[in-house]
Amino acid sequence: MKKPTRHQQKQFRTNDGAPGDTASRLRWLTLLVFGIAFLAYVLLLTKNYYWDGIFFAQVIEDAPRVNATLIHPSHLLDLVFEYALYRGVPVLGLHPRALLVLQVSNCVLGAAAVALFFRTCFDWFKSLYVSLVVAALFAFSAVWWKFATDADTYVFAVLFLLIAFWLLGSERKPRPVTVAAIHAFAMLLHQLSVFFFPVAIAALIFQTRGKSRNQRQAIVLAYTVTVIALTLGVYYFVFHLVMGTWSVAHFVKWITYFSPENGFTFSVWSNLAYSIRSQWRTLLGGRTAFLRDMWGPAIVFLASLTIAAAFAFFFSLLRRWHEIRKAVPSVLREWRQSQSLIVLCALWIVPYLAFLFFFIPQNTFYRLFYLPAIMLLVGVALTAIESSPDHVRRYRAALFVGVVFLANLTFSQYPYTQTRANPPLELALKLNQVWPIGTTIYLAAPNSDDSLIRYFNPGTVWVQVTPAEIARDMEKLPPSARAAWLDTTLVDQFEGTPEGKAWLATHAMRRSDCELVNKKFRIRFYQLKPSSFSGPN
Repeated sequence: MKKPTRHQQKQFRTNDGAPGDTASRLRWLTLLVFGIAFLAYVLLLTKNYYWDGIFFAQVIEDAPRVNATLIHPSHLLDLVFEYALYRGVPVLGLHPRALLVLQVSNCVLGAAAVALFFRTCFDWFKSLYVSLVVAALFAFSAVWWKFATDADTYVFAVLFLLIAFWLLGSERKPRPVTVAAIHAFAMLLHQLSVFFFPVAIAALIFQTRGKSRNQRQAIVLAYTVTVIALTLGVYYFVFHLVMGTWSVAHFVKWITYFSPENGFTFSVWSNLAYSIRSQWRTLLGGRTAFLRDMWGPAIVFLASLTIAAAFAFFFSLLRRWHEIRKAVPSVLREWRQSQSLIVLCALWIVPYLAFLFFFIPQNTFYRLFYLPAIMLLVGVALTAIESSPDHVRRYRAALFVGVVFLANLTFSQYPYTQTRANPPLELALKLNQVWPIGTTIYLAAPNSDDSLIRYFNPGTVWVQVTPAEIARDMEKLPPSARAAWLDTTLVDQFEGTPEGKAWLATHAMRRSDCELVNKKFRIRFYQLKPSSFSGPN
């Protein structure tokens, strides 16, 4: 695509038939897209918290300053920036908890990503209709919408990948060093951003088609050297600060660390099933069981709208099926005309698909890293349909986006704004009334359920011990331990032996009002009996 002149831009009429100053219209539409996305996010903050988000928030609140606790090799500097944001908010006279700060900041970042994605779509498709439809599909896809209202690093990292991709547009001047710095920053936010590398290389080659071979090689080399030097340099320096060593072997082991309970699996059929399921859930998520669990006027109204929109979409699709069949040749022809974008999207998608096929394929949120590329391919197909001969726009694509929006709102986003949709959170808030400030909870091993309950009971003290330690030292426990409790992990270890069961029967009592046990959850807290202590009052 050749870039139109400034005069042509002012006189430009998109295939939407929209006259006027295109640049001005784009600015206002971009702000409108940002505003709508931000409101949709901030008004529907999720209570279905991502487990790492709770952990991040706790670490940020516990850190007295920037220290090693804020550093993790998978997302090196993310917590550092979030910590700075959390510490800076009180300057405005506000004192929210870290979780809320991270959620609202993600709403801003997520809306900014959607607005930038809209501009990127227009650069490629030159259609306001196509750009708005594809941007809305991206904004309200299930996993993006959910994580844009949660505490996580993925939205922040994807935003910087989108900035890099926008700068790599075929109509723009090559800026290899700038793109390298932005891509490096994305990798410092999350390691999975590394798979954007082939996209950047190919885009720079496309941007420099009119240059000599030496110039093209120099531009690609400038990007490659800069991005590697910046990323590895910062990683290695931070590794030294945290670990106190310059050992290359230790550095490689540290930078490739991942949780031992998660990792690579090589069951082809199982991985294929997980991959297909998680890819589908990236677009449409939630639970139809919410219709039963949250029956009421709001959920009935939303479900009715969803059904009506879905019926209207499929009716329109079937009624004009012959038009769609006639558009297929145009779609194939347009795909050939959009080879550059298709190649870039393929280079963006394929490395992620290959890696995630073997690495925790059930995780939907990792698929956010290449979700923009999938949406761009949707834009290519929609543009082809729009440009087919004798095409009459019937707004089926917009209607489909409406169905996706309503379905995700009904079965995911709205229900998860309710505390009752998250039973462990309900239990955590109930325990506020049971555990006074200073209550000690003993645990054998940390887990995500304990992290959630601890975060929403900030006055409690959590101590990791073994059954032998607590049984041996009962007499030495301070008087405050009379308000002490045992968590599920410790109770399970006691119940693993006859001696442990006998000890529990003597020294602890089960509280049915302080547990959540069903097919999905198993959270129990046992209270230590005051009679177990012989120390002074």
